[in-house]
Amino acid sequence: MQNQLSNIQVVLCNTSHPGNIGSAARAMKTMGITTLTLVAPLVQPDDHSLALSCNAKDVITNCRIVDSLEQAIADNHLVIAMTGRKREFNERIATPKEITPEILTAIANQEKVSLVFGNEQNGLTIEQLEKCNRLVTIPGNPEYFSLNLAQAVQIVCYEIYSNYNPNLEHLKTELRRATAQDIEHLLKRLDNLLDHSSFYTARNQTWVQRRLQNILHKAQLNREEADQLHGDFNNLREKIQV
Repeated sequence: MQNQLSNIQVVLCNTSHPGNIGSAARAMKTMGITTLTLVAPLVQPDDHSLALSCNAKDVITNCRIVDSLEQAIADNHLVIAMTGRKREFNERIATPKEITPEILTAIANQEKVSLVFGNEQNGLTIEQLEKCNRLVTIPGNPEYFSLNLAQAVQIVCYEIYSNYNPNLEHLKTELRRATAQDIEHLLKRLDNLLDHSSFYTARNQTWVQRRLQNILHKAQLNREEADQLHGDFNNLREKIQV
C-alpha cells in the first residue's frame, strides 16, 4: 500500500497562509500520502506551518517548491484539478469517490498522480485548470459549501486510503474472554443473592436461572467485565447481609 501511495503527490498552488500548508501536510500524512509540492506559494513554510503539521513535519521539510504547475506535474500521468466552482467544462466533472478507481489503477501500475489544489481565496486559475486532465469536486450543500484547504485535502486523501481496508487492530484493546467456569460462578453468586433477597418467592427459580444464563451467554463477557460483576455482587451482598 505505502509503495503505491508514494506515487501520489499533493500540489498546492499559490498558497497564501503558512498554517494551511501545515494543516494540509497533517491531513496528507494521516492518510499515508507524504509527497507535497508547492507551486509559487505566496508565503513560505515557517514555524507556524510546522506547528500545525504536528507529527507531519517531515512532509513539509521534504516538500518541493517550484515556480509553475508545469514543473510540478511534468512526469505525471494523471493530473486531477480540485475545484468547487462552476467551470466551462464541468460536464466531465467527477466526485472523489468516482475518480478514486482510476487513481488506484494508475498508482498500482506505478504511474504518477497529482492532486492539484488552488489558492485558498480564488482556487485554481483557468490556466492551471487547463494543465490538468481530470476535474474533481467534493459535493456538499449547494446553499452553503465552504471547505478550507486542509479539509479538502483530507477528504480526497481519505477516499483513496479507505480503499485499502485499513486495519484497526492496533487501536483495539486486547481482551480476555470469560470462560464457561467464569459464567457458571457468576450465575451461582447471582442465584444466591436472588434467593436471599426473597426474589424467588413469586417466581420460578429454574426458569429465572435459565433466562439469566442465556443473557450472560449472549453478552459474551470478557474477564474484566466478569470481575466487575463479581465486585458489584459483593456490594449487593453487603447491602442485603447475605
